[in-house]
Amino acid sequence: MSVGYHADVKTAGLLKQYLNKIRNINTVTEVGFFEDATYPDGTSVAYVAYLNEYGQHNPPRPFLKRTMEKRLNAWTGLIQNVLKRNGLSRASVHDAYTQVGIVAVGDVKKTIKAWNPNDPRPNKPATIRAKMRKSANASGKNQVGNDPYRVLHDTGVMMNSVVYKVRD
Repeated sequence: MSVGYHADVKTAGLLKQYLNKIRNINTVTEVGFFEDATYPDGTSVAYVAYLNEYGQHNPPRPFLKRTMEKRLNAWTGLIQNVLKRNGLSRASVHDAYTQVGIVAVGDVKKTIKAWNPNDPRPNKPATIRAKMRKSANASGKNQVGNDPYRVLHDTGVMMNSVVYKVRD
């Protein structure tokens, strides 16, 4: 009987150590647009992304929120799988959150690429005309005209600026 009791005490002690270890690992993955990303004219990409996400002069196009709502369970599952495979340590948690960051960046880019031009509303006629002018002026090596009806995409700078950071 006493052997079982000692095993329970020992198990409880190990469990307590494990829970303390989890509590002390404060890792976060941030996905989005950071202060160093700018357009060629110096405009902050984060600012433009905010205007697109929440609307200002255009209807809101919540590409970040939509991606998170659609993919959160998959990201959580990825973290769980990495921790099951590698065990619980500061390094394995960092690795799991890094993997989630890589996947989440791809997911946000997919959402931007796949956004329906009519959801919630199409580009305004003035925006379409401006994009048509820009496309007509696109000439030279590696310059391609843009679809003036496509939302969330003009130069590709915003989509290519989606990044992640893991903070411990």
